[in-house]
Amino acid sequence: MVFNKKLFSTILIATTTASCLYGVFAKTNVSANTKSTKHASSSKKQKKPTPKPTQAAESLTVSALTSDDSSVTLVWHKPTNYSNVASYNIYMNGKLIGNTNNNSASASKPFIDNFYKDSSNSSAVKVSSHNYVVTNLTPSTSYNFSVSAIDNNGNTLYTSNTLTSSTTAAPKVYDITKYGAVGDGTTIDTKAIQAAIDACTPGDEVLIPAGKTFKSGSLWLKSNMIFKVNGKILGSENPSDYVDANHPVASGKKSNALINAKGTKGDPKSANLKIVGSGSIDGNGWKQTAPEASTGFPNSLDSSISTVKQNGILAANQFNLGKSQGLSDVDAYATRSNLVSISNITNLYFGDGLSFLNPSQQTIGVSNCNNTILNGALVKTFNCNNADGIDFDSQGLTVVNSVFDTGDDDVNFTAGKGLQAEQTRTPVTNVWIFNNYFGRGHGSVVAGSNTAAWIEEVLAEDNVLNGTGSGLRCKTGKGTGGGAKDITYRDSALKNITDGEGKPFIFTSQYTNATATGSFTPAPDLPQFKDINVSNCSVDGSKNYAIFVSGLPGACHTNINFTNVSFKNTPGASIDYMSNSTFQNVTFDKSITNPWQITNSTGLTFK
Repeated sequence: MVFNKKLFSTILIATTTASCLYGVFAKTNVSANTKSTKHASSSKKQKKPTPKPTQAAESLTVSALTSDDSSVTLVWHKPTNYSNVASYNIYMNGKLIGNTNNNSASASKPFIDNFYKDSSNSSAVKVSSHNYVVTNLTPSTSYNFSVSAIDNNGNTLYTSNTLTSSTTAAPKVYDITKYGAVGDGTTIDTKAIQAAIDACTPGDEVLIPAGKTFKSGSLWLKSNMIFKVNGKILGSENPSDYVDANHPVASGKKSNALINAKGTKGDPKSANLKIVGSGSIDGNGWKQTAPEASTGFPNSLDSSISTVKQNGILAANQFNLGKSQGLSDVDAYATRSNLVSISNITNLYFGDGLSFLNPSQQTIGVSNCNNTILNGALVKTFNCNNADGIDFDSQGLTVVNSVFDTGDDDVNFTAGKGLQAEQTRTPVTNVWIFNNYFGRGHGSVVAGSNTAAWIEEVLAEDNVLNGTGSGLRCKTGKGTGGGAKDITYRDSALKNITDGEGKPFIFTSQYTNATATGSFTPAPDLPQFKDINVSNCSVDGSKNYAIFVSGLPGACHTNINFTNVSFKNTPGASIDYMSNSTFQNVTFDKSITNPWQITNSTGLTFK
């Protein structure tokens, strides 16, 4: 149903029970410019507004580590006015070399193309590709690139700046089989792989060769190296293989990950780590069942604390070890390891076709890092309990050309909880998520539940979701503190929003797990979500509320604006404790005669 614009051109909904705090922060437009590695400091300090996306002539760039000895990934922001842009032509040294419609090196493009080939998606918002992977280049060579925006008639609308970028030198390769790795899927190859890593000189490459499966315990990478996985790394099922005398873990704490790197905070030498390849890193966490029929994505058996003993592999063995040490079920379950855990690294890169599979707990954990890029990563962990795609507690993240089908949130931001985190931690900030495919998972872009130091300056655009539990999921709880702000979610197609909560857009301060584990001093201020824009999105099918807002007395979620968002086969909205927000051209099926359930809210405008 389209809201009656004449009758409801402006509606002010107020109740006597509403009590909302209105922030005094200036609203900024988000561009998440990947040219810059500068990041906002504490939210208590004054920040410069993030610039708006500019014309293409000012925004073509190559992000750190996205070039190697044979390829370069170009990225750019859309023009300020992009409504008539159909695609982009790519030029190298003045010669046309391709168009974004045939970006064959993108891992997500085949899934996005298949989505639009389905006639039932003919009315879905069409996403725009604004990146291009240039391949078959020569090492140590400079190239000049430019991009032109093209309309449907082939006319040039805008032409970018000319960008000069160079490929790297061909790295020296340290093949792990030369260090004794067997690769028969049974022999524990940890020592041989680690020996190759330790021998690798700065800027060079450790190679996991194709065609073999190398079983391993915890590995420790270092700065200034490429870890190239063309074969398969399979995590050992033995918890003792994740114990390292050089990296001890206290009893009752999370085990070391399969792939680890730990830099030194503030050390400029803790930088430049790439984890790439055409193969896979498999955590061997849970028993698997038949793959998903249409995509071939893997499925684990039912995984939870109640099923871990019968359905877990490494997860079961880590749980059982914790129990043997006298831990409670909850604490023993928390000792499960991540697939990848990286901290204190500047310039961190994942992807180039690499698959991340079957973790015991979370998939990729990134903390206290600057400038992380996922480009062409395939994170396929569906039904593995707590298997977030990437759990990000850092500054500067770009996610592009990637595929997610996860057992929990896809791209999750976490900023601590409680008073101490509010006072000491740095906001999670400067994020750009675009041209990705999200399958199953609890939410594509997720802020929280730990929000104390704030999550801010996030631009998510031109993504396709099919089977995900939420498009934008903002969750927190009383005592956590902070919140999320300055978020733009736009130009995306959402379908079958049925996993997890099954709510396309969530803003809740009632998240029950936000303060469930660990002891901390609660933050005195109430958490809040504000200054958020959702625009030009189509939603086809969800099992629960289209828009779900649940704030707190004294801390309404505020200045959350929806523009040009269509909901089909979707229930209406439920709004409680929301203020000063706008809904413009938000439409529902005609069968939904009253899509707005609103309580304890004030200053809502419908156009």
